[in-house]
Amino acid sequence: MRVTRLEIPDELGTSDSAAFEELVGILNGIVVDLWGDDDFVETAEQALAAYREQDYVERIVFVAIEEGAIVGRVEAIFPLDEDSETVSLLVDVVPALRGRGIGSALLEKGEELAAEGGRRIISTYTEHPVRTLEGADRFVRAPAGAAGLPATSRDVRFALRHGFQLGQIERSSELHLPLPPEREAGLTMTLNGFRLVSWWGAAPDDLLERFAAMKARMSTDIPQSGIAVDPEDWDGERVRSQERTLVARGEPLLVTAAVHVATGEIAAYTELAVPADGTKAEQYDTLVARAHRGHRLGTAVKLRNIQELGRRAPHIRRILTWNADENDPMLAINRAFGFRPHALTGHWQKTLG
Repeated sequence: MRVTRLEIPDELGTSDSAAFEELVGILNGIVVDLWGDDDFVETAEQALAAYREQDYVERIVFVAIEEGAIVGRVEAIFPLDEDSETVSLLVDVVPALRGRGIGSALLEKGEELAAEGGRRIISTYTEHPVRTLEGADRFVRAPAGAAGLPATSRDVRFALRHGFQLGQIERSSELHLPLPPEREAGLTMTLNGFRLVSWWGAAPDDLLERFAAMKARMSTDIPQSGIAVDPEDWDGERVRSQERTLVARGEPLLVTAAVHVATGEIAAYTELAVPADGTKAEQYDTLVARAHRGHRLGTAVKLRNIQELGRRAPHIRRILTWNADENDPMLAINRAFGFRPHALTGHWQKTLG
């Protein structure tokens, strides 16, 4: 077994892209094995789109090769904001070959990349579908929140064995659409002093910089009691870069924002990544600015976005969303909409010596 860098191709369907396309197929098999469905399967075109724009995040991939076949990968994701201290490592191994040291070798390579890149804090995550949580009697818990990850999980044991600490748990929740009329009526409200604006694919030019300023607050205003998170600098061009990437992936953002009438600033927003096919949309950011909390803006923007979703993409029948386990206000909003438990995600970190 050897670990070697995977070059990201300029285009698909060539001899230079064969290894990349092989890796996408391997990762899709790992996803189906974990989740039991194709919710997180992606095409090679979608995967490649994530690597094309690296002005704000650099991605480096190494693969483990055995007998000429890819059997695992480590991906190092470096935020390129000034003063960034973290790097995220994604380690995956073909299920049938786990327990042979392949993951440890890939993690070692990832930690080498982190050190070479001058990063002090390594982040990773583990995913636990709700069916895998049944019957667990011993848990590993984060500093905040009520949930716990099963201590017997192979991924949990791998993280602990390699010196990672569990910093935060996210709850993944699923909502089936359409909303029952009585539930939608119960969530409808009149907003005083705010107006709702929705857009599809690209933010309006007149709101672009204000929207970017609000997105910069996602890295500082959300609950993150047990993990180190790099602040992110956002401007209009970074918003446009994200929009281009998601359009290239075939899942443009549907956004609804609450604009404070008196000041013109964006007080809250929510995003849905909406694929052209399939039945599932994924919730990206949802944020209410601290100064404007207490007006039920989180409920208002989510409801309007779901209503817009029904008009623009009626083929979508489910929404998946992720929230910190300790984020009680947003979890309460989700319950009011009818979201049900879907999975837990463990966010792990370790500090390099």
